[in-house]
Amino acid sequence: MVSKTIFASSNLAGRTNFYMNENINTTFTGTVDQLLEHCSKLEFDISEEQIKQREYEMSLQLIMDSEEVSRDEAIEIYNMIALEEVKQTVDKLVKDGILECTGVDENGEPKFGLTELGKQCAGEIKKQAGNKKK
Repeated sequence: MVSKTIFASSNLAGRTNFYMNENINTTFTGTVDQLLEHCSKLEFDISEEQIKQREYEMSLQLIMDSEEVSRDEAIEIYNMIALEEVKQTVDKLVKDGILECTGVDENGEPKFGLTELGKQCAGEIKKQAGNKKK
């Protein structure tokens, strides 16, 4: 088997850093075989959470730098952006017939549920996910 030396480092455009518990910023250097063995030992849930936290912090820093605001203000801006993205997604799902408004909560906010089409789609997604695990 041919072994080549590889180098994985962080990249803002992608997720090429291989994170582990306390070694979030440790860069892996080694052969392809060593990389495969290394990756087989990763705890993906923890790694994914670390990646999300790092991206969140980088987003806040970008907002603070570009808008010249405090961290608290950047968090507020970030949350407003995230809420707008959720609203846009829900609007599209309603328009596509996947979700429907089923009522309002105690705060007057709309509650949504799956339509029949949405239930069919959810079933297909679960079925496909189950097939991938096999």
